[in-house]
Amino acid sequence: MNWDAVGAIGEIIGAFAVVISLIYLAVQIRNQNLESRAATVQQVLQNNAATISQLQDPELAQIWITGLEDIGSLSDVERLRFVIYITTVLRGYENSYFQWRSGRLDDETWFTLMAVVRDVKSTAMYSQILEIRRHHFRPEFMKYVDELEVGDYSYIKK
Repeated sequence: MNWDAVGAIGEIIGAFAVVISLIYLAVQIRNQNLESRAATVQQVLQNNAATISQLQDPELAQIWITGLEDIGSLSDVERLRFVIYITTVLRGYENSYFQWRSGRLDDETWFTLMAVVRDVKSTAMYSQILEIRRHHFRPEFMKYVDELEVGDYSYIKK
């Protein structure tokens, strides 16, 4: 066997090894991306559940129910708590929005989360709270929320 043939065989083996390495890396990156997306969904849902679970406090729940109907009927302290709470809720959705836009949050999870925002848009307080807090959120997120169709929060009424 001559050296040219040995060299050609070596180059073929080397090229094959590079292709195998690239395939392996592609699979690893794909798996890593799937894991990253799953972790994002888990974190978003945990954060959402933690925020919403605060309404298990009867006092905050009453503030929420009253504030949705007539924010002006709340005391100064209650109004502050209400505004802080709704800001916290919207901030979580804003974070979720950017996770969704970056492809780290799937459509199904995102649209399920947005059902709450659509429902809140149907309340008397929605436009009032946005007058107070709109500037606290990124314009892109506020534009998205403004364009959402209105849901129905009537299930909370008596």
